[in-house]
Amino acid sequence: MTDPRRSPLAGLDLAARAGGAGGVTLGESPFRGILVLRGRDGDKRFAEGVEAVLGAGFPLAVGESGQGTEGARLFRLGPDEWWAVCEPGQREALEIRLARVLADGSGVLVDCSSASVAVSVGGIAAVDLLSVGSGLDFDAPACRPGRVARTRVGNAAVVLHRIGDKAFDIYVPRSYALSFWDWLEDAAQEFGVAIRA
Repeated sequence: MTDPRRSPLAGLDLAARAGGAGGVTLGESPFRGILVLRGRDGDKRFAEGVEAVLGAGFPLAVGESGQGTEGARLFRLGPDEWWAVCEPGQREALEIRLARVLADGSGVLVDCSSASVAVSVGGIAAVDLLSVGSGLDFDAPACRPGRVARTRVGNAAVVLHRIGDKAFDIYVPRSYALSFWDWLEDAAQEFGVAIRA
C-alpha cells in the first residue's frame, strides 16, 4: 500500500535541486490535512458549529477563506462544500471535533488529506506564469489575496489559494501531481525559475 504522506513528487529530489534565481519560485508545500465538509447553504447550526471548532470566520461566499485561531483555514469552494485545511498534526483532533458538531445531521465530513498535493508558486512573475495556463483574471476582486478558486491550471483541475500578491498554494490531485509539476516547471522557464525545497 502506498504511504499517503509520501509525495508523488519525492522522486524529483527537490531538496537537491533547490536554488537558482528568477521571476518564479516553485516548491512543494508540506503535507496538509484536508477535511471536506458538506452542509446546507444558510444552515445556522452547521455554520456556527464549524466556526466554533475552527475559530475561523465562516466564509459566506464561494471563493472566500477564513483563518482559524490554530492555523487551520476554511475554504468555501461551492454552494455546499468547504475545505478545512490544517497541519497534519492537527488533523485527527480537528476531525473528531468537527464530527461531534455535525453529529446532529447538519453536515457531512470526509477526510481527503491523501487526495491532494500542495504546490507553492511565488515570485514577481507568479501571476504571469499562472496566467499562461489558467483562464482566471488575477486582477479581478475574485482573485485577490485570501481568495480560493476551483479552476484549471495547465493540465490539471486544481484548487488555487492566493495567499499573497505574488504567492499561491495550488492543491492538485495526487494522480496529476507529477505531470502538473512537469508542466509548471517547463512553463516557468521563460520567467526564470528557482526551486524551493
